Amino acid sequence: MVALVLGMADEPIPAHSEPVGEPTGPVHQFTVNRGMLVVLVIETTSWYGGLLQAAVARIALEGQN
Repeated sequence: MVALVLGMADEPIPAHSEPVGEPTGPVHQFTVNRGMLVVLVIETTSWYGGLLQAAVARIALEGQN
C-alpha cells in the first residue's frame, strides 16, 4: 500500500546555529566593466540571477555613453 499526500511541505525552520539572512550557498561574483574600469560588482548565491543582473547593468551603462 502506498500513501498519497497532497500539498506543499512547510518551510524548514533554521536551526539556532544557522545565521538568518546569511547566504547558504556559494557566493558568485559578477563584475560590470566600462572600458577597463570596474563599475559594479554583483555578489549573489544565484548564478543565473547574477548573470541576468550583470547583463541588465551592462545594457544600462551602454545607454549612458
